[in-house]
Amino acid sequence: MQREMTLKDFFFLIKKRILLISVTAAVLVAITALAAFYIFKPVYEASEYILVGNLQNKNQENSYEETQKIPRMMASSVDFIKSPIVLNAVKEELGLKGHSFDGKLVIRNNKDSQLIIITVKDQDEKLARDIANTTAVIAIDKMNGLLQFDQVKLLGKNDDVIKTNNELAALAIALIAGLLAGIGLAVVREQLDSSFKREGIVEELLGVPLLGSFSEKIELQKIGRGAYPYSGPDDERRSLVVQEKKRQVDKATEVS
Repeated sequence: MQREMTLKDFFFLIKKRILLISVTAAVLVAITALAAFYIFKPVYEASEYILVGNLQNKNQENSYEETQKIPRMMASSVDFIKSPIVLNAVKEELGLKGHSFDGKLVIRNNKDSQLIIITVKDQDEKLARDIANTTAVIAIDKMNGLLQFDQVKLLGKNDDVIKTNNELAALAIALIAGLLAGIGLAVVREQLDSSFKREGIVEELLGVPLLGSFSEKIELQKIGRGAYPYSGPDDERRSLVVQEKKRQVDKATEVS
């Protein structure tokens, strides 16, 4: 018969099953560390920024016309950079013919912004930086020549490369997940165990005071139709245990 687990029971369970919880967390952290440092390769991210239009328009008479022209230039520039005209030229420049930029190259423009952001992710740090910079340079050159955009420029060469993998965060998440998984296993194991954990539970269920208890687990050995509470060759030890328990029961009876 299972009763509702209280907060006291929960902490008692944590203390009792601390080894199971610790081992589960340690195994999960070890697997995560192995995967993060030895199996999955790091991914590097490089970015370049292209400015389209003039941020400081001193000619007030043409300000309205510029305001209407910039969104069209931004949309056209983004689509042009994504086109094979630019990407094939980048592959030829870097000797990457036959390679695909799908999932590596991202071109984006935030709303109401005149900046086009070229972001490249790759497992090779130098290659990610070269692709981002070459794409920006070739895109500006071809936009000036083919689209005749005269207000497109590169905002400096960005050599900073960011490592997107965060091993410490992964290990921290694995530790928390391991602790929760260990506690879950401990609760499941406790619920499947139908034995009484404390003497107070027996008194609570029976409604009578407990006169005595056995400090060790007794094995039952069935022979034919009978059952004998002890098995093993140590007859002297069994006799002493029986006498001690009988003395405890007699003493408890006298007191009651």
